[in-house]
Amino acid sequence: MMTTEETRDRVPVESLVKGLYVDLELSWNEHPFMFSRFKIKSDKDLRAIRKLGMTEITVIPERSDVGAVDETPRETPADQKMALDELWQNKNAHIEQANHFRDKRQRVAKRYKQQAQRVKNIIGEMKSQPANAIHNVDEVVEDLASTFDGQPDLVTNLVNLGSGTHTACNHAINVTMLSLMLGNAEGLSKDELQHLGMGALLHDMGKIEISSSITMKKAPLSHAEEKVLERHTLLGRKLAECVRDLPEATLEIIELHHEFLDGSGYPHGLPATKLSKLVRIVTVTNIYDSLCNPPDPGNAVTPKTAMAMMYSKYRDKLDRKLVERFIQTLGVYPPGTVVRLNDESIGLVITADPGALLQPEVLLYNVDIPRDQALIVDLKDQDELSIVDVLRPGDYPERIYEYLGIQERLGYFIENQMG
Repeated sequence: MMTTEETRDRVPVESLVKGLYVDLELSWNEHPFMFSRFKIKSDKDLRAIRKLGMTEITVIPERSDVGAVDETPRETPADQKMALDELWQNKNAHIEQANHFRDKRQRVAKRYKQQAQRVKNIIGEMKSQPANAIHNVDEVVEDLASTFDGQPDLVTNLVNLGSGTHTACNHAINVTMLSLMLGNAEGLSKDELQHLGMGALLHDMGKIEISSSITMKKAPLSHAEEKVLERHTLLGRKLAECVRDLPEATLEIIELHHEFLDGSGYPHGLPATKLSKLVRIVTVTNIYDSLCNPPDPGNAVTPKTAMAMMYSKYRDKLDRKLVERFIQTLGVYPPGTVVRLNDESIGLVITADPGALLQPEVLLYNVDIPRDQALIVDLKDQDELSIVDVLRPGDYPERIYEYLGIQERLGYFIENQMG
């Protein structure tokens, strides 16, 4: 956590050295650094600070590695100007990169919402026109699965859904995207991915036969209500069989996605030998999204905590190899994770790249920058920045929560890195 009380010493700029933590006390547009408060790390930093025209600067000893010295810098005004110009160029490049990332986030969010609307329409037709609804599932799944067709460089993007109800279509999209991601990582064929995607998208279709007073209830269900809810697996398979000749692999997902390897699941309490890989995949992703997006958002856990629970609470229930693959693919710091970096800045992980598990893209909190211009950095391109801690709600103030747009409801959308 940040220090509650700090000593603030005024120091002549000539006495600055590497290792001092300084506060420029300037607006973000008045200096070339990424932050107004930072630790001096290079001679270039020193030369640029001296060129800003200040005679004294605030130093925070508690955050510094060294003390100020009484010496005259051996540098020319030309050296100082060169350092200042280079830092401005770097800063402007960061701003341009952040704008690119921001445009990408908006594009991804738009695509997610378009797919969610299509799924909403399908769910709405399930009762009145079930055959037509399931037919339309083909198009949605083909569209989503095409993302994985011959694309080795995929990233998982965070989509903020606000703090309202996590709808059935949001859950269906999340489970489908995460299942296809995991299936692709497992090397499934194109046909297998299609069957997996259809099963994931339709896995909860039986809930349309159950009262929303149960399916959307935020308070804990009674034992009787739990038994009613459990019927959605068998109801879903029966409904699917009535309207279309779906592949058995897809029907099994609809029926068995709540079965566990230790035989403690439902509706049949089957042993591990009776559960296919496709069923096991959807079981993993369904639990993950349910932990992050439960009916009552107050019960939601962070993505990092959800992964830990899949290792502990569900240790004997889930396919451990698939859980490990899921974590390897979604990242050590899943999208939606709030992190602290080694420079004390706080940010929100917004993408996960399997090729750089420890270096995701992070949306940074910076009080000096307007929220709608917040910096987004790709840690793969930042040699000096690294994640040192994962934060939980309550570990950071409300202003950071609001600035980063941290939402109680999370969505996931996957695309090619060049998309």
